Amino acid sequence: MLKSEKLTKILLPILCVIASIAVIIIAFVGIYVPKLNKLKNIIPDYKLGSEVDGIIEYRFVPDDSEEEKEVYVDSKGAIRGIVSDGSKTSSSSESVEVTSELEEAEATPVDDTGFAKETRTIRENEASVLTKENFEKSKKILEERLENAKATEYAIRLDDKTGNMVIELSQNDDIAYLYQVALSAHGEFDIIDYQTGVVLMDKSHLKNAQAVAYPDSETNKYTIYLQLELDEAGRNIIKEISKQYIQYTDSEGTEQTDRVSIRVDGAAIMTPFFGEEYDNAVLNIPISKDVESVDVEQYKESVEAIAFLLNHETIPIKYTQEGRTLFIESTLADNTMDIIYWSVIVILIIVFITFFVMFRARGLLAGIMNACLIGLVMLVLKYVKVVISISSLVALYGVIVLNIIFLYQYLNRLKQNKENAYFATMKNYYAIVFPLVVVSFIYTFFVSVTVAGLGSVLFWGMLLQIIYNTIIVKYVLDGK
Repeated sequence: MLKSEKLTKILLPILCVIASIAVIIIAFVGIYVPKLNKLKNIIPDYKLGSEVDGIIEYRFVPDDSEEEKEVYVDSKGAIRGIVSDGSKTSSSSESVEVTSELEEAEATPVDDTGFAKETRTIRENEASVLTKENFEKSKKILEERLENAKATEYAIRLDDKTGNMVIELSQNDDIAYLYQVALSAHGEFDIIDYQTGVVLMDKSHLKNAQAVAYPDSETNKYTIYLQLELDEAGRNIIKEISKQYIQYTDSEGTEQTDRVSIRVDGAAIMTPFFGEEYDNAVLNIPISKDVESVDVEQYKESVEAIAFLLNHETIPIKYTQEGRTLFIESTLADNTMDIIYWSVIVILIIVFITFFVMFRARGLLAGIMNACLIGLVMLVLKYVKVVISISSLVALYGVIVLNIIFLYQYLNRLKQNKENAYFATMKNYYAIVFPLVVVSFIYTFFVSVTVAGLGSVLFWGMLLQIIYNTIIVKYVLDGK
């Protein structure tokens, strides 16, 4: 029994040291696996902030374009749609956009719409909407979209007199995705008569939109739907639409199909007809079919972006990009991150040697434990996607220094054979450091990436220090 306890007391510290060395290698080198005839590191990279990685700049101005078009107007003179020109394009409101060409449906001309036709000059932005209130509202909506799209960093500068905007994004983000779901999208929704272009229903009848995935029991594959919940008036409109937009045989015995076009920002996402009366407040619009289970979340994410647009207000101003997209480089040198990375390694090696000289075997183990802790902090920062800014790097150095101070005090007490060395060190150390822990926790909730990054590094660093030192370091060093 005594031999077993003694063996355990020897083996467990050895296992802790081996595990610590493994963590150090993973954190500072990575884990490489073969992929497409190359070795790929499966450990994620840091999420770099714009002051480290540079920014992408867009300039947007209110669209001042206009075009003469033949439109349908009601008895009050309001535009009810754009007359179809035979190329299957139309628009949904007084501010007009042209849809993409559709190939799958055959148009059936319908002349009796009940509306008069007029030729009008259609402006993308009427003079009445170009107000300071709408400029500021547009900026707010864009900020909400960028937040929803999980933009790492962004800045929007608005000229509230002209409506011009400068939008800056971090190069570290998926710029194409952010541009698509946040910047280029207007947020309109409508259902039109596919044959004529008359608007049948607009966004005002939408209560909620969401992405849903339904499995096929036979193939075990999924269909991703954009699910639209309608208000009562919208439900009645769809019910009437389902009676009229059907397949039928005309007087000459030819099969005809009357379709509607369901559109987001003027682009059709579906051109259906109905086989029977539809009396439901929920429309399921298939977006992606035969999706493998492992890809469901990825496909849903793109549909959720559309749902977000539909659940929020339409941008009151239509913008167009002015000039080219600009890349503004970071003021830091290209090799700055490499210098910082290797400087951390050098510091840890110096501490390792110093501890060994001063405290012998315990110092050797403490040096390994210290490097392991910093490796753990670095891995956590990668996986929780903390944005690395200059302040974040300063905070990382702070965590290193603080842990060195803690270990030095602890090793010194052990060397002097003081009782309860670890808890005495904890009491003395955290009496001074505790306010820093509290401040770092508060800082993680700041909107500013610079402040939040600093707080996140300090928070995770101090949290891991307490847990790791109490569970691992105390056990290994007290056993010596």
